[in-house]
Amino acid sequence: MSGTGRGPSRTTRQELHQIEEGLKRSYWGLIDESGLEQKSGRELERAWLSRAVAATALRRKTGLDRKTCAKAVIDGYDDGGLDAVAVTDGAQVWLVQAKWNDRGNAGFNQNAALALVDGLSLLEQRRFEVFNDKLRPFTAQLDSALADARLKIHLLIALVGDDPLSKHATDVLDRAVEDHRGHGPMLDYELLGAGELLEQLKDDRSPAPVNVIVRMQKWIKRDTPFSAFQGTVAAGEVAGWYEEHGHRLFSQNIRNSLGLTPINSGIQKTLAEEPDNFWYFNNGITVLCDSIEERWIGRRRPDEPVDLILGNVSVVNGAQTVTSIHEARSLTPDTVEDADVSVRVIALGDLGDERATYAKRITQTTNTQNDVSLRDFIALDDTQARIREDFDLSLGKQYVYKRGEADPAPEAGCSVAHAAVALACAHRTPELAVRAKRSTDLLWESGRIGNYARLFGEEPSALRIWRCVLIHRAVGEALERLHEQVRGRAADTTLRGDLLVSHLVFQLLAPGMEDIDDPHFDLTPHLASVPELVRPVVDWLIHQIDTVYGPQSFLTSTFTNEDRCKELVGLVLPMVRAGQSVPEVPENYQPPTPQPRRPRRPNAVPTLVTARLLAEGTPVQYVPLNSTEEKAVRDWLTADSRREQASWTNDRSKPLVWTYDGTSYSASGLVNRIWELAGWEQAPTAVQGPARWVVGGKKSLYDMAMDWLATEEETEG
Repeated sequence: MSGTGRGPSRTTRQELHQIEEGLKRSYWGLIDESGLEQKSGRELERAWLSRAVAATALRRKTGLDRKTCAKAVIDGYDDGGLDAVAVTDGAQVWLVQAKWNDRGNAGFNQNAALALVDGLSLLEQRRFEVFNDKLRPFTAQLDSALADARLKIHLLIALVGDDPLSKHATDVLDRAVEDHRGHGPMLDYELLGAGELLEQLKDDRSPAPVNVIVRMQKWIKRDTPFSAFQGTVAAGEVAGWYEEHGHRLFSQNIRNSLGLTPINSGIQKTLAEEPDNFWYFNNGITVLCDSIEERWIGRRRPDEPVDLILGNVSVVNGAQTVTSIHEARSLTPDTVEDADVSVRVIALGDLGDERATYAKRITQTTNTQNDVSLRDFIALDDTQARIREDFDLSLGKQYVYKRGEADPAPEAGCSVAHAAVALACAHRTPELAVRAKRSTDLLWESGRIGNYARLFGEEPSALRIWRCVLIHRAVGEALERLHEQVRGRAADTTLRGDLLVSHLVFQLLAPGMEDIDDPHFDLTPHLASVPELVRPVVDWLIHQIDTVYGPQSFLTSTFTNEDRCKELVGLVLPMVRAGQSVPEVPENYQPPTPQPRRPRRPNAVPTLVTARLLAEGTPVQYVPLNSTEEKAVRDWLTADSRREQASWTNDRSKPLVWTYDGTSYSASGLVNRIWELAGWEQAPTAVQGPARWVVGGKKSLYDMAMDWLATEEETEG
């Protein structure tokens, strides 16, 4: 039996990069690297990748875990032409030969086929001793399997490429199949190309399916065009789904929970105050799954409950209901247990290619409970799912595209909103950046000529998106710094014109960015040049706006007007590209000349300690500064006279010993401690402690220090 992969198409550069990064993330540290000691650099990497391809192929066909597949790799000296060996079910023998190629067109010629068949022959002759030590853990299993009447031998040819096997190779393999026919087909062979290897790597990065058990009452069932149940489920049981699986329940929904929206707040209020009415007031939940297994508790009648075991579940409508029920149960568990919710379960597992179409239609038509925006529906676009996979495999970063998903940390990835704005700014013409400035909602307009199609229609690679996001962020950071250096309309331009500035910077960088999709493209020098481009872009932009539209023109309307922005781009780009001298920014756009600052006087406590103005043990008293403070602490102070008393020590950090507990404090620290013990919840954050500790009922520590400093200044003068 032979397989031919995906046909003669070539593996794309993006797919090749995904495969390489996926192999590294899946098998780094798991595969034995012995026998590679003489290799270095890229040659070493290629040899290791070939071994990882063998492990991936084995996992694809056997379902063994990654660690087991990695240990099955025997590639190296004396491997007998075999890269990996495994035995499953006692009598299924798997022999793998794998090839990695940096161009994505690895081949399998006649010599490789002969080597694979020769390796099989050595195993059949039980000549295990001619193989390297990596085979030793498998010899007992192989010996047993080869003697088993149920023996099946599978030859796996794993190639990072997509061409079918050559005729010379298939002739060798077909002869081996015929030689092993005996009483039935004992030997087969199969080609796994780049496409199938990549699918396995994607599957390994995907979360495990969600399976739930639903006890349904008062149910109805449909069998055509697919199996479905609708009935009543206890709200507490629904809360349990979320308790166990969290947001994974919503994998096919157009969004995750939106948090505390007015509608969701209303759901929780009904559960708390009117649980008996919840079934009437709520639209219910729609669940898609791959399979439904029925377990009957009593008779098979609608008035008898049934347990439904659902495989690979996704709540496609009612995410807000599910999360609100879960939240309500944590607040008012007793009332939630009294509530029921309507649940509809639809199994689409056996629909084949029609499954995705039905799933999208059901998801779109059932989402009406909370307001649905255009952005929500892009979650149904397979492009976004593929971009997320690309981010994961190519970059090891997160990409979120459903509303309600938390944005990743800046260094960990980005959201579709960040991606869309960055791609809009990077577009060759400025209108998309202008529309994004008006409202990011405009970027989700669908249709063949809609803005969404212009941004994502060609399915940009994760590398392109991430690099655009990094450049856009760098522009934003440079504008933040520049904003602190200018004022007036110049400062407003750094805020209101940020996306147009970003677009202009992208255009200036464009000539050196042709290879932005190349994994080996170095973005570092381009990022480093962003700050030095931002300043002339902003200065020329200010100059052209004032010249063309007048210094009194409204900046907000200018930066949201497509025609004006196109004109400004045409005026600014040539000037900056030509290195023209930047026009002088008007004086009223510049920050005022900084005045010499009067030296800050030393803090009160160090001043008193240095001057030795107070003797060790001098009594000091806490005196509130205002009536609010007095009212907040007076009762607590009066209860024990020691609480407002302390004694001075000439210590710069903790000069006060509190009479109440004998502990040393700073002047402000002791005030904070008094406020804390007095229970003053509205106490200010900033504390001027030395101003509150008074010596001899006359002057505070602060006043004493300032008087001494003033005397010293007069003496010096």
